[in-house]
Amino acid sequence: MLIVSGLCLLPIWTNDCWITSVMDDLIHRLGSLSLVGKLLAAILGIVFIQMSFRLLEKTLPRYFSPGDARYRVRKFVVLLGYVIGILFMAVLFGDRLGRLSFALGLAGAGVAVALQEVILGIAGWFAIAVGKLYAVGDRVQVGDAKGDVIDISPLRTTLMEIGNGVSGDLYNGRIARIPNGAVIKGLTFNYSQGFRFVWDEIKLRFTLDSDYVFAREMLLRIARDSVGDYMEKTEQSWEHVAEDFRVANLRREPAVTLVVVDGAYLEFTVCYVVDYLKRTVMKDQLFSKILEEVSGNERKVRWVSSPGPTIPQPPPKPASAAGLAPSSPVAGAVAR
Repeated sequence: MLIVSGLCLLPIWTNDCWITSVMDDLIHRLGSLSLVGKLLAAILGIVFIQMSFRLLEKTLPRYFSPGDARYRVRKFVVLLGYVIGILFMAVLFGDRLGRLSFALGLAGAGVAVALQEVILGIAGWFAIAVGKLYAVGDRVQVGDAKGDVIDISPLRTTLMEIGNGVSGDLYNGRIARIPNGAVIKGLTFNYSQGFRFVWDEIKLRFTLDSDYVFAREMLLRIARDSVGDYMEKTEQSWEHVAEDFRVANLRREPAVTLVVVDGAYLEFTVCYVVDYLKRTVMKDQLFSKILEEVSGNERKVRWVSSPGPTIPQPPPKPASAAGLAPSSPVAGAVAR
């Protein structure tokens, strides 16, 4: 039985030995090349590896479902290409690395100064990955740039920008590429991690003689009806955040506050929690319902009317143009 098993495994062992022998022979041949030969082999090898993995990057993701799976496969192929390229260079110049270590040590300081932005970008890349600052698909703000993350490379993060010329949270059509070092030097805000809801508010002004009790109840009812569809998700998301961080148990239910501005009108503020992707849609929904309610209850609540445009009055005419009484001595002198 053991003899039969050994005979069955003999072809596999033979193939493994043959592959190992070929690899050892190839490494020996590469190591025995001259410096010029190694430089030429390095150029040809890097070009071949780049072309092969570029082709693989375009064809392999087609066999996966669109979206996140294709993106991850593409990023894995790119990373694998870098690893193989580095291993190839290490094998090719392995015998000379020891001789060059002293020279590289002397040049290390100069290289660090010259490539400080590259080094900082790679350090930021590790900080993003290890610290889980953000991932592809998150909505973030890094410095002054705000948008959805569509790609993360070793040096830069690419955002589909929102705002900045466009009202609300709409895309403005620009692609923002931010150096990864910005996450180390400055502030980073993530709208998608943990609690993916944000607090928002709208302000409304009614006349001083409006029924403020009715207005408060009306606004609170409209807010609860509008955000009630996802209040359960809000509570679940908040529980997840409370488990990971030490945060105060803030109110998530809609609230309405009132202030009297300069004794001239009532200003109501409606505060509510909304999905960060639906801020603009929610404002439109709230204002539409409030307009409908106010138009049906004009006897109880009325909007503050803005003053109309001031019409400039013509300057008074001079006395000579306006005419004088006949009994005036000046008028008699002019007549004569």
